[in-house]
Amino acid sequence: MWGRKLVLGFIVAVFSLLLLSLFLVPSVLSPQAASCKDNRPVIYLLYASSGSVSQLLNTNQIDSFIIWEPVVANAELSGIGKRIAVPSDLPPPGKWADAASCVFVLRNDIINDYPDVSGLLSALTTAAVNRTNEDPKSAIRITSDWVFGKNPVLTPGGLLEPLDVENRSFENMEFTSSAKPPLSGLVSSLIDPDGKGSYNPGDMMNPAVTVRGEQFLNGSAVPEISGDVPELNIGYLPSSDNFAPVYVMIRDFQYFCGRYGFCLLPDNAGSSRPVYCTLLAGNDSVARVNFIPGQSGGGIMTTVGQRALDGAYVGSIPAEMQIALGNPSVIIQSINTGGTGIVVDNEAPCDDWESFIGWVKLRSDEGCPVIIATVQSSIQEDTIREALAYENILVKLYGTNNEISYP
Repeated sequence: MWGRKLVLGFIVAVFSLLLLSLFLVPSVLSPQAASCKDNRPVIYLLYASSGSVSQLLNTNQIDSFIIWEPVVANAELSGIGKRIAVPSDLPPPGKWADAASCVFVLRNDIINDYPDVSGLLSALTTAAVNRTNEDPKSAIRITSDWVFGKNPVLTPGGLLEPLDVENRSFENMEFTSSAKPPLSGLVSSLIDPDGKGSYNPGDMMNPAVTVRGEQFLNGSAVPEISGDVPELNIGYLPSSDNFAPVYVMIRDFQYFCGRYGFCLLPDNAGSSRPVYCTLLAGNDSVARVNFIPGQSGGGIMTTVGQRALDGAYVGSIPAEMQIALGNPSVIIQSINTGGTGIVVDNEAPCDDWESFIGWVKLRSDEGCPVIIATVQSSIQEDTIREALAYENILVKLYGTNNEISYP
């Protein structure tokens, strides 16, 4: 008798668990279950590294990605996907067309202790941006060597010549030292998680450094040389074309020495990625400057805050986020705008932003929301989340039921 009761109890318990799973599991894991809340279309956002997004798209694990160059050009030329939009195409209208994508950052105490060294680095950054625009063929060759080296690039579609990738990438690049850092939804949410906070990105800049740099460029002032020769460590990302002017500044040093009388002289000028340089003003060594490669803008900025790095060339959003959290540094100037693209599968029924949104709505109605990948805490994430909020698209983190839409 007791045995029959135990068996019956076991059957009831198993049935109850199965019934419960029918309600709970799909709501957590299945995209279909998330598509009808508030009757708003849904899209899934997946965080991924820049090096993995092409493979994810090529193996049908995602439907699209938004990332920087040269990943976009590489995906196009290797046949993995097609670029359907760039930041200037995305809403709100006009917001992203001239927004600083990558910036030069210095720690406050470095600016205070070495104002003319800081001014010289700003002057060289501006001069390198100008040089990149004036002689793009040389900049493409230097960037190709720095990012890819001399050997062909291996892709799922075969081998690509690095120069071919860079030529395509540079068609999507806009280098400027005067773009303003954007007002970021990611930073606003850090300041006020309720989404009601705001801030002025201009308060995160120090214009005195660029003013001093301009004086050195136009010859109205000369650097004041002291006997103290500091050693500075500057972080940067070595695999993004957005930092092409930095590569030009180091590899094309003879041009800057000859035209301006100051430059960064690499210890090993024959290397495709020099690390150790001497900042020269005339015949004087005014600083030792080491260029330290990093893996992410956020990680580099954290290292700046820990005083292991003295400055950085990084994305504007990681810089703003860290400064908002108390990192003792400021933005000096921009390097570029744009340099980003949305890529979709070649068979996707869209060729621009408007048709992309139509596809997102259709897939959501069918219970199979589009999945788009990007790098967490990047300007690419900021751009796509704000654009989707403008289009009234609900954004959820892939693999969860967590809504991360901007208000």
